[in-house]
Amino acid sequence: IKDKPVIVCIYSGRTKESGVVSTCNYIARNYGIKSGIPIKIAKAKLAQVSQAVFLPSDIKYYSEKSDNAMTLIRDFLDNYSLSSARSNVFQPIKCAKFEYIGLDECFVEVTEKADFDFAKAKELANNLKKQIRKETRLTCSIGIAPNKMIAKIASDFQKPDGMTIVEPDEAKNFISKCNVDKIPGIGPKTSAKLLEMGIRTGGELSAFGLFRLIDAFGKKYATYLYKSAQGIDNEPIKSRRSAKQIGRIITLKRDISQTSEIEDELEYICKSVYKMALDQNVLFRNIGILLILNDLDNITRSKSLKTHSRDFNELYSSVKSILNVTLNNYPNIKVRRLGIKLSDLKDNEGQNTMLNFINNNNVIDTKTK
Repeated sequence: IKDKPVIVCIYSGRTKESGVVSTCNYIARNYGIKSGIPIKIAKAKLAQVSQAVFLPSDIKYYSEKSDNAMTLIRDFLDNYSLSSARSNVFQPIKCAKFEYIGLDECFVEVTEKADFDFAKAKELANNLKKQIRKETRLTCSIGIAPNKMIAKIASDFQKPDGMTIVEPDEAKNFISKCNVDKIPGIGPKTSAKLLEMGIRTGGELSAFGLFRLIDAFGKKYATYLYKSAQGIDNEPIKSRRSAKQIGRIITLKRDISQTSEIEDELEYICKSVYKMALDQNVLFRNIGILLILNDLDNITRSKSLKTHSRDFNELYSSVKSILNVTLNNYPNIKVRRLGIKLSDLKDNEGQNTMLNFINNNNVIDTKTK
């Protein structure tokens, strides 16, 4: 269906056509279809297109694909260095800050990863796009810029599967050519009001002047509008790694179908994820595995503990149990990559137990041998 207009809908259930469009592909957008319009209107716009495909939304599936992609992005960036990309020799650099925004969007701070060089940031982004495409069959569009606002706008410029780079000395000129509705925080009502004031682009917004904007919108919002029109955004990347889940994915040395074939890798990834939980001082209750197969299909399974835990042995035995059951249920599969995810997290407010102390030191010792 990739060459047909595809419309994903949220049906209300009242009638066959009641509900709204959730999203659609770019072919459908050429017919005027967009998110939020009634399904009935979308069908009317495509009345002469016999190949149009209307599908119900599947939030659970989207969430699984999103979790897989976001875990892959975090793992890629945690282990990426320019030297490793060029020579396959791992030389870790300080982890990039990662901010989860939604199912299909995130911000990543890669200044140090890219050695303060936009050309190197482009190289990193290209490698990331290739990895996402290879492991998930998903495309992504990336904006590289000196701040979050411009990066977000840039990421929309060459969809699908595009990349737009805006260097610091290009920021103001870049914004000046954008329609004001492209600036985050400017919705339809504000955009309409600005149009009434003769303001269509970032350049016209900048030229209008701060004091006149204050008269129209008040000091706080006017200041935001004016700074945005200058290409200025000082909002930092807010690392939210521990807010939702902790995870790690590794590529296995060979495709496997039995747990016994990956004893060392299994212990390594469990200890790696466990140390992440220790470093963030969180307890976990839900333990999940992700199996990416040699045909790039994936299987996810999880288990909830009776209480929140910080016990490595419980983590390891749970992962091993889930993996054994899954592989026994699918005897003919070949697993290419293995992921472990901890979720239902909460802060560890009490003191560590002696067992946690011992486990922590065991993990560190194993990693440094």
